[in-house]
Amino acid sequence: MLLRKIAARHVTRTALLAMLGATVVLSVLQLLFTYLSELGELKDGYGAWQALLYVLWGAPRYLYQILPIAALIGAVLGLGTLASNSELVVMRASGISLWRIVGWVMRGALVLVVASFVLSEWVVPYTTEQAKSVKSHRKVAALGEVKGYWTREGQRFIYIDYANSQGRLQQIQVVDFDQDYRLQSLLNAEQGQFIRNGQWELNNATQVSILPQGTAHLLKGEKQPLALALQPKYVHMVTIDPEDLAPSQLISFMKYMDEYSQIPKTYQLAFWKSMGSPFALLALVLIACSFIFGPLRQQSMGFRLVIALFIGLGFYYLQNFLGYASLVYSPSAVWFVFGPIVLMFAVGSYLLYRVR
Repeated sequence: MLLRKIAARHVTRTALLAMLGATVVLSVLQLLFTYLSELGELKDGYGAWQALLYVLWGAPRYLYQILPIAALIGAVLGLGTLASNSELVVMRASGISLWRIVGWVMRGALVLVVASFVLSEWVVPYTTEQAKSVKSHRKVAALGEVKGYWTREGQRFIYIDYANSQGRLQQIQVVDFDQDYRLQSLLNAEQGQFIRNGQWELNNATQVSILPQGTAHLLKGEKQPLALALQPKYVHMVTIDPEDLAPSQLISFMKYMDEYSQIPKTYQLAFWKSMGSPFALLALVLIACSFIFGPLRQQSMGFRLVIALFIGLGFYYLQNFLGYASLVYSPSAVWFVFGPIVLMFAVGSYLLYRVR
């Protein structure tokens, strides 16, 4: 039992250190190449120092994107080192099952899974806005400004010429229809301000109501309350790339859209990709284990790394391609996002099963 605990700790630590090392190396290379690319876009007010700040603020996003591939390469390196030293052979000869060793490697990969969740939920949304602020020479608050925004809440259609994340509106037009889409009222206002949940106050408002008799009633007022489910945080979200939103933000926004309108497919795709990222990381680690114990166990480390890199990049591009294809061919992106992940799990499990 003691020897098994020592073996478990050794395999987990070796795999985890290799994954962390691969993550660091890939992150540094990503930052370097991104910075060199940004140097080609220098202009007045955006010099080499601003480009460096932009790249550094964007580092968490790059890290989040490369974690699955880094886990794959790290697992190949870690297990490959153990295999080269014949440590895996000794463990198998001592009665430790193949699946137990794979489980120890997966335990190390869970550290990267936790890091992936922390980055997507709390770090990436903040740092991405800071990076955009550096490149656009605008304060973060100004990035939440929207011009020419349409939204729908049930039978109510709203057009806002200008809105910001502080809850200030300009040139608002609200059109209400009945269930048969017959016009009921038309409201125009010069300005508006968010008060609290569901409550707005409009200034210089003019409302025309269509009465059942076919006549119209005109109402003007300096200030007029208006009930809208729209909140400043949702106005701010439409200015951000869906992939840069935290999973909790995506859930909140999709609940709002599902209740009052139709959820844009791009937000569904971003949500399911975020949910699938931890499973993608574990699937690629499983594939790495199958490389070491399966068909590539007699190959050199360099050959294993090349194959691992091709598999990782192929998986990344396949998932992206199917994800964007789902925007056209499917009502839901979940099958297209999780399809490649299930395929990786199936292939890895099959190759490991053959070894047994």
